[in-house]
Amino acid sequence: MMNLNTLFSKIAKMSLKPILVSLFIFVNLFFIRAQVADWRIYYRFDNATVDASYLSNSETLSALDAALSEGNFGAINIVSFSSPEGNFNYNANLSARRAESLRKHLVAKYPQLAGKVSVNPHAECWEDLRSKVEADNRLSSSAKRTILSVIDSDDEADAKEAALKALPVYQALYSNYFRQLRYAQIRLSSGSSAEGTTALGAETASGSTSNIVAKANSVHFPLRGDVLNAGFNGNAAGLQALANALEGRSADEIASINITSFASPEGPQAINDRYCVRRAAALRDYIINQYPALAGKISVHSAGEAWEDLRLAIESDPALSDASRSQILSIIISNSAADAKEAKLRSLPEWDHLFEEVFPSLRYARFDVEYREADNVVVPAEPADRPVAEPAEATETVAPADTVKAPADTAANVLPAEPVVAPADTAAPATSAIPAVAEYRPKKTIAAIKTNLLADAVTALNFEVEVPVGKRFSLMAEDTFPWWEKGNKYCFQLWEMGMEARYWLKPWQPDGTNKLQGWFGGIYGMSGKYDFQYDKAVNYQGEFWSAGITAGYAKTLGRKKWGTLEFSLGLGYLKSEYRHYYPADDYSQLYRDRAHDGKLGYFGPTKAKVSLVVPINIPIKKEVSHE
Repeated sequence: MMNLNTLFSKIAKMSLKPILVSLFIFVNLFFIRAQVADWRIYYRFDNATVDASYLSNSETLSALDAALSEGNFGAINIVSFSSPEGNFNYNANLSARRAESLRKHLVAKYPQLAGKVSVNPHAECWEDLRSKVEADNRLSSSAKRTILSVIDSDDEADAKEAALKALPVYQALYSNYFRQLRYAQIRLSSGSSAEGTTALGAETASGSTSNIVAKANSVHFPLRGDVLNAGFNGNAAGLQALANALEGRSADEIASINITSFASPEGPQAINDRYCVRRAAALRDYIINQYPALAGKISVHSAGEAWEDLRLAIESDPALSDASRSQILSIIISNSAADAKEAKLRSLPEWDHLFEEVFPSLRYARFDVEYREADNVVVPAEPADRPVAEPAEATETVAPADTVKAPADTAANVLPAEPVVAPADTAAPATSAIPAVAEYRPKKTIAAIKTNLLADAVTALNFEVEVPVGKRFSLMAEDTFPWWEKGNKYCFQLWEMGMEARYWLKPWQPDGTNKLQGWFGGIYGMSGKYDFQYDKAVNYQGEFWSAGITAGYAKTLGRKKWGTLEFSLGLGYLKSEYRHYYPADDYSQLYRDRAHDGKLGYFGPTKAKVSLVVPINIPIKKEVSHE
């Protein structure tokens, strides 16, 4: 009788080959399925039309048709990108239009997909560019290091693009990579369609995600963004909730509005904290712009990186395994510094999932409206089925695929066109009600007029004009013109004119809303003439010139940013040829004293200013079609 070991051995020998064949077929089917479950549709330069004839789109669409005809999927997520050339804000909107165009294409061809397609438009595709540069063996080591240092810097996207354009290898980068960075990626997932997926009805900016749940009292911001865009990622619903809470009520009924802002944890904590502050300020400025009577009732709090929100999101994320969830949570709740936590998260295989699906929901500002208790007012609930008007897609101008074309400086901060109507049973009279939401368009600074308060204090009247140039530079012209005299005893006459070129350390926002603010350095040149007399002690006339360097800091005044207070100091060389004179004993005449004429050469502090700056602002133009 055959023992059990011999029996099992024969069974193993008989079954090994078919088992191995079956396993091989299963593994191959799995990887083939994994390869075709992620497709890319490419777009021409400055174009959001699905073109089957462009690059590999024909083959991709055919494979997608075959997969969709099987019907073995639960939801479709479209992730879109743009290449880095041109204005960041425009490219973000172009990326969103690409995602929406592909969504419409799929729903039109397969009506059963309605409600199953979500869009996740990102902006410029810097991560893909980085990967391509790292893998390109045609680049020298030094060139690769230079390019990667630009890509990995903390500069704004437009500043990075400018730095890349200054490199000798930019044209090669553009020719070799940029076509592959203008795409929308289609991802199929098995199972039922996720609730809350969002077609692009009210989304027109980068960084939105299907996992973002639009909180009833919050607005979201894109990665490295601090401009409030009503069309971005459900913000129309958030701003509508704000309007519902305030419309038809007098300012006396509102006790306070508290704003708390957050940032996602990727990047240095210090930089994220600054974005957080500016996001709170953006929502505050929006409320003040729409409801000026509430200016004194708004408080802001910057909460920094949203680690607690991240913890809650990880605990409820069905895409993570128990082991992955436990590992991520152990990092989040550890006592390590924020940047150390982020570094550990980056080392995990789940980092891409966190970055693309979780982090976008952490970049937001929350508002809480409190009412006067005596009025016993309850916050009106937003109707669950209230429609949000879908903005019309901008007309596009198609440019040649291989032509680099930078867009005009534009913004996409146009609020939904749907008017806000106060409820019929509101108790406040129409004359005292807070006005409904109007179109909000931020303003950019095109120039500024200034006066040095220190000179004004000693009656040295002065006037300055400063004009921003490019992304970090400005030019300033100044004129000092006191011309006082009192007989032949006292005289204070000075005419001085000068020019100054400045470099601002903080790059300005692409929409131009924060120009002429922060730290700066510059060079100056000036010349003039003077006549100073104080009784018989000081009696000089002459001409002079001076040149040197300046440094200073400018800070906005008040929440409404009516003006700026600027502090600056100049260090340089001054040279003057002077003439001495003296008055008669009775001050009836002045006499030239040639023996005491002379020349003066001086190196040291030459300027000291505390200047009041009044900016000249204009509304930002609505977006036009250029990438």
